[in-house]
Amino acid sequence: MLNVEADKVTPTESGVAEVWTAVLNHDQFGPEDNFFAVGGHSLYATLVIYQLRDIWSIEFPLSFIFEYSTVRELASAIDRAKAEAAESDAVTG
Repeated sequence: MLNVEADKVTPTESGVAEVWTAVLNHDQFGPEDNFFAVGGHSLYATLVIYQLRDIWSIEFPLSFIFEYSTVRELASAIDRAKAEAAESDAVTG
């Protein structure tokens, strides 16, 4: 669960925060909270990536969580990956 006003949260940010909540067993995160600063480590990062893959049906590399370690950064990277996947499907579809 994100600790901000609901109208300022994107659906992707909300989804990322829900995954972090489940994996890290933590109540709330801010959009700028760093995954590793709030208790994340490489094993948890792997679990997060697997859950994100399940939710969005896109292959995310494990490096995503290291490159984009805040809720907001990770959500933005996921949104870009979704757009690229949609573009690729439109071209090859």
